[in-house]
Amino acid sequence: MLARGFRVLRRLCLPVLSLLFLATMLPTPTPAVAASGSKYGDARLDQWSSLTTHNSYADSGAVPPRNQSRNISRQLDDGVRGLMLDTYDIAYDQEGNVDVMLCHSQFVCFENFRSGLGRVVDFLKSHPDEVVTVFLENYASRASLTEAVSDVLEAKNAKNLLFSPNQYDIDNRNWPRLRDMVSDNRRLVVFQDRWGDDVPVKSGDGSKEYGRLMYTWKRTVETLYDYDDDWPHGCASRNGNPVGQNPMPGTALTPLFTMNQFDSSAANPEFKAPGDNGSALKRRIDKDCRPAAGRNPNYVAVNFYEQSNTSGVTPMSVVNELNRNAHIFAPHPALWTVTPNKQFIGQTYETSAPNRCMVRGEDFPDGSGGVVTQRACASPAPSSQQWTGTLPPYDSQNYYWIKAGNGYCLTVPWNLGVPPGNGMQLFWWPCESRWASDNQLWEIMPAEQYGGRRATYFINRWTGKCLTLDPATNGGKSGKVTQDVCPTR
Repeated sequence: MLARGFRVLRRLCLPVLSLLFLATMLPTPTPAVAASGSKYGDARLDQWSSLTTHNSYADSGAVPPRNQSRNISRQLDDGVRGLMLDTYDIAYDQEGNVDVMLCHSQFVCFENFRSGLGRVVDFLKSHPDEVVTVFLENYASRASLTEAVSDVLEAKNAKNLLFSPNQYDIDNRNWPRLRDMVSDNRRLVVFQDRWGDDVPVKSGDGSKEYGRLMYTWKRTVETLYDYDDDWPHGCASRNGNPVGQNPMPGTALTPLFTMNQFDSSAANPEFKAPGDNGSALKRRIDKDCRPAAGRNPNYVAVNFYEQSNTSGVTPMSVVNELNRNAHIFAPHPALWTVTPNKQFIGQTYETSAPNRCMVRGEDFPDGSGGVVTQRACASPAPSSQQWTGTLPPYDSQNYYWIKAGNGYCLTVPWNLGVPPGNGMQLFWWPCESRWASDNQLWEIMPAEQYGGRRATYFINRWTGKCLTLDPATNGGKSGKVTQDVCPTR
């Protein structure tokens, strides 16, 4: 009967797209984390890193060449949290009436600015824990630009969404914590580079201020767009603000640091992007820009963010790595130490003997797979205690398979299509390579416990729950590995 039950389960284990959508790794929205606490911990805006796209709107055309292959909405869904937009006043009739457009120049325009910004606001309204920064290279007039922003905020019923530097007194108190920005719903941060002051955005009748378009060069530092040679290196400033400037003169403000990892002079940006976005990106941060700035970049700006010439390294994965400084203050059974020999050690028990490792447990009677268990860690590590994070052969949006030593995948039981609750024991099961099977996809979340110990936790895409070493069964020879509540940050 048991064997028949597992055969039925196997036939029913067909994936569907989860309604509980989790975006890409670290900087993305995760309901499990949001439910238990802020994913940002106590990090201020200047202590967090975001994947940023150059000419975010330019996703089509050959002259001038495009810089992205996916539109703004898809970029946000994929985990991009910084957008670089060029705004122009473009006449739309013979009388000279203008509208603000997103253009490469005044002769090559892609989209109405109101439409593009509206999609950003739509995303923020549907993802209430996210913060998005927009950098405007602005050629529009003050009146037309502020009117456009005001129109979008009013039309979307998002009048309080625009960040207000005065609300937080940032020049005297530094940037606010991201979780406070989320709590206050001030989650749309906009910079403009044309005027030397922070430009108020007001209601149509001028009676209410919604927020401000901050002056870029009063609040940020930034690297050059170009490289001296044909490969990305160095960390020279784009202007008179050194990348190591901290604080900004006359203030207590740590400038936000943008690292441009693209060559604006390239005739074919798509050809150059894979080389810029792989190991060269990580190397430049480690060897050039972190030493020059004394900290990580807050915005890593790239062309074609989904492309890379290095297996396992993408701009998104590099940014996730930069966000390791989010602290988890208490031990937790969903925290793991992943060792070089591929053992997953439950961190709650790492400092006490015996250590407890995730184990590929007994087979099901019909040989279709098996259960995942825990037991004392062995040395050297047997195959049954070895697990590897691997990207599937399809576009998984940076969710990973966690593969056992026999090549099978860590799986949340299908449970007749109903996401199971806390305490469900996990399976090892054949990896579904034909399509995205969300119960086999895991978001890998690096973290740092209080005191500096590195940790990792793993969020299932389907259920939003975390891979957990079950405390109730940790004393036996073979306890359970389950899914349960994620750590609180």
